Amino acid sequence: MLRLAEVALFLAPFGLALAWWFAGSRASRTLVWVSYILLITVGGSIVYYGLERSLPPAAAYVPARLENGVIVPGHGER
Repeated sequence: MLRLAEVALFLAPFGLALAWWFAGSRASRTLVWVSYILLITVGGSIVYYGLERSLPPAAAYVPARLENGVIVPGHGER
């Protein structure tokens, strides 16, 4: 089942590109602009998330560990 999900995730961009190519000549200007705005929003969200979740430059990563039967998540320490 995992392999099927991996294959689907790999093929999804190609399928979307093919659908975009077929719909390209029939798409209205509004649909094209909405698609551009959505792509810019998704890209900005990915960049923001990456910057927000990153560790400060001087921090060292402490991996997750098990203490008294409780999982302590990984975090950064100075």
